[in-house]
Amino acid sequence: MAILETEARGAVLVARFNHANAHNPMSLELENAIRCVCRETEDNPAIRALVLTGGSSRSFCAGGDFKEVAQLSGRAAVEACIDRLIDFYSTILKVTKPTIAGVGGYAIGIGFQIALSCDWRVGSPETKLLMWELKHGIACTIGSYMLESFVGRAAMSDIVYGCEAVPISWALDHKLLHEAVDSKDLMEKAIARAQILSEFPEATFRRTKESINQGLVTGLQEIALDAKEAHVAGVASRAAQEHFKSVLGQ
Repeated sequence: MAILETEARGAVLVARFNHANAHNPMSLELENAIRCVCRETEDNPAIRALVLTGGSSRSFCAGGDFKEVAQLSGRAAVEACIDRLIDFYSTILKVTKPTIAGVGGYAIGIGFQIALSCDWRVGSPETKLLMWELKHGIACTIGSYMLESFVGRAAMSDIVYGCEAVPISWALDHKLLHEAVDSKDLMEKAIARAQILSEFPEATFRRTKESINQGLVTGLQEIALDAKEAHVAGVASRAAQEHFKSVLGQ
């Protein structure tokens, strides 16, 4: 079973996360597959837009794969993980063609940040956007930075410190989601939006998107050191270990 299933819908490439767990935790295998599909989108002139989705009746991405995250120990491993994640989000942000996130079910932590890295986000009334890391003993430096860039400091603080799902109406008002449709229509609506954007003149879209996203990419690179120190401290304190054990049934 492929960890990422792809389908061409005209000039739109649809990439469906296909982890064995229906909540699509972000494993290294899935991350690398998304990197590959981003490169394919960028390099293939026949592809004019990319849809990232968890598929029908599945979550978009419920955060990092705890089986892998729980194994992180020591400064070098944690720092390498942060470098990799920042590069991962930057890879999505640097795709110069339209990227649409079809966000069903849970989008937690890494999943929320992947959605924010896309140009347009389609959700449903059942979508759960969450940054709940702090209550589970995990630093939330990258997520905080991305959210503050989108909705400002006060709203970011409410999401990060509140650790609760963002109400759909609020998410729509503040463009964390651009559209919310019935869950059964989510994938088709995301594809339809991708098709609309794919028909925009390519050169001007590309240059505009590069300009819009450059500040976010630069900012992610600038917070890397702070993010590493925060996560190193979290791992050293073992604050998240009981949560990992609970989730993994250990």
